[in-house]
Amino acid sequence: MEDQFSFSLTDEDKVQINQALQTLVTVLEPKLMTLTPDERKEMPKMGDKTVAFVEKAVEYGQEYPQYMPAFIDVPEAKIDFDGVKVLRGFFTQLERITNELDDSMTLAGSEAYSASLSIYKVLKNAATMGQPGAEEAVAELANRFPRGKRKVTPENNQLL
Repeated sequence: MEDQFSFSLTDEDKVQINQALQTLVTVLEPKLMTLTPDERKEMPKMGDKTVAFVEKAVEYGQEYPQYMPAFIDVPEAKIDFDGVKVLRGFFTQLERITNELDDSMTLAGSEAYSASLSIYKVLKNAATMGQPGAEEAVAELANRFPRGKRKVTPENNQLL
């Protein structure tokens, strides 16, 4: 087994990360919105390809206020667009970090699970040879081992 990943944090590292997360929760979360899936589905969305369009349209709205009807709040559109730019900057950084967290958890979990399967096999072998404590360890691990649904097939009356 090749160990590709080893992860640990000092207590000080954990404190700093938790403080940074708490800062995000305290400062950012009260200013953010939560949408329902239906709300998300119904609204027009600004993506990477429409950023330049939105930016230029808001500029023109500011440049030609005499053409703007009362129902278009150009100053608020500017605030919203500036907010998008700031949020996208945060999002890009946080998305990279969350992707790396997910990849790291996947890799560490895979390595830990692979090692655990090997440990289980070794203990089963030790139990077969009558080694002290091995049978109890195997029994406990067997109770904790994840199993898929087992079905008896009518053709062979055997578990799948």
